[in-house]
Amino acid sequence: MPALLPILKRLSLRKVNKYGDTVHTTFDNFISNLKLPAKSQALSVSTGDGVWDYSTFHVQPQIKKIIATDIVKNPVAISDQKMLKQMGDWSFLQVKPEAQLPFPDNTFNLVYHLDVIEHVQKPYSFLQDQYQVLKKGGYLLVGTPNLHRPMNLVKILLGKLTFPVNIGDLGHLGSCVHVQEFTQYQLKNMLEETGFKIVSERSCFFGICPLNVQFQAFPKTDAGKNLCQYMIFLCQK
Repeated sequence: MPALLPILKRLSLRKVNKYGDTVHTTFDNFISNLKLPAKSQALSVSTGDGVWDYSTFHVQPQIKKIIATDIVKNPVAISDQKMLKQMGDWSFLQVKPEAQLPFPDNTFNLVYHLDVIEHVQKPYSFLQDQYQVLKKGGYLLVGTPNLHRPMNLVKILLGKLTFPVNIGDLGHLGSCVHVQEFTQYQLKNMLEETGFKIVSERSCFFGICPLNVQFQAFPKTDAGKNLCQYMIFLCQK
């Protein structure tokens, strides 16, 4: 099975992949502009290869500690673990799927996850759990593919879009199964019903992702936003 790319190698490919670059740019901008207290700590939900943890340490100087979680044994390459620990207080904890987070309430200043909520059976419980472990005034950053992206609309017209769907193999992380996906309205509604206040939202990559064809990196019209490939929400408790 294929291995995940090392963090710095993956980041070096950002400019080649227009979709990936828009998502990384948005993540970096949101994280770097957060007004956080000194010595803040963050929770990385389903850390994967650790690239978002690297970016968080890199662009947000107030984050001094990151606890990374995943439902598999530590998926971050040994060399990347060493690099992250040189950047700050980084540690990993394996958690059970769909289980409550093993942290006290009001622990973290920041919780973040990208490409995770679409894999979850119970997204409301998933978000409620994160709300509990956040400190008052703390932030949640969540990113996920848009259900109404162009390729999905083609599949809908052909009667080919069903969930759950296996979209590929991620090596030692196992199969990548999307249990469900969301529109912008659905995700925003879930976040607000959970208790979060939406601080900002960003639509990323209006184009044809498999062909790396981009019409707009950050669409401004409603049509572009509704058809974007990816969406990221910044929320506050």
